[in-house]
Amino acid sequence: MSVAERRRSPPTTGRPASSITVLIAAESPLAAARVEALLRGRPGLEVVVSAPRELARRLDEHRGAIVVLALEPAETAWALDLLREVPRVEAVVLLASDPSAAWTAQARRSGVRAVLRADATADELATAIDAVRAKLIVLHPEALKSSRPARAPQTKGPAALTPREQEILEALAEGLSNRLIAGRLAISSQTVKFHVAAILAKLGAGSRTEAVTFALRQGLIAL
Repeated sequence: MSVAERRRSPPTTGRPASSITVLIAAESPLAAARVEALLRGRPGLEVVVSAPRELARRLDEHRGAIVVLALEPAETAWALDLLREVPRVEAVVLLASDPSAAWTAQARRSGVRAVLRADATADELATAIDAVRAKLIVLHPEALKSSRPARAPQTKGPAALTPREQEILEALAEGLSNRLIAGRLAISSQTVKFHVAAILAKLGAGSRTEAVTFALRQGLIAL
């Protein structure tokens, strides 16, 4: 798992200006209490527990929250469908018994930026939250194990990508859409689409997610 620089605000009275809400939804009150205990007392975090079915209402109360999901796969899929329609989520962290099955296209579209094992330690979870706040992606090594063999690259890898393609590949790893990438790089969405197609072809990938997964494995981009 990547290690993000921990940013701590100096002690202040009341809630620090740089603090953020972490909204926990778990499969049971006991599971929620365990996750809450991992984050209790962490500077800059306001930890709130929500029943899964109350996520939408809770997010109305805590806009811009980071959501931590510790649910069974079926419930996780339902929650991700909900979160995809909620623009007020900063990022989603998944705690999963099978990280490789959790890192899916649906997860990325729903704002998942970190996948950890269900038994993640307090430091692992806090570090992941710091990382997603910094717009990074954090994946347990098991999350990079594809359910099917990855295609062999059609080129030699890093040298095959142009500097612009490298920039766009890194943006893809952040989960940005073509429109957002175009805005960041001051180019048209059509140009971004052209570069994405070139990246997929060079890496022998069938999708944006597969390209990012392959790039992470090969060290083309860093977490």
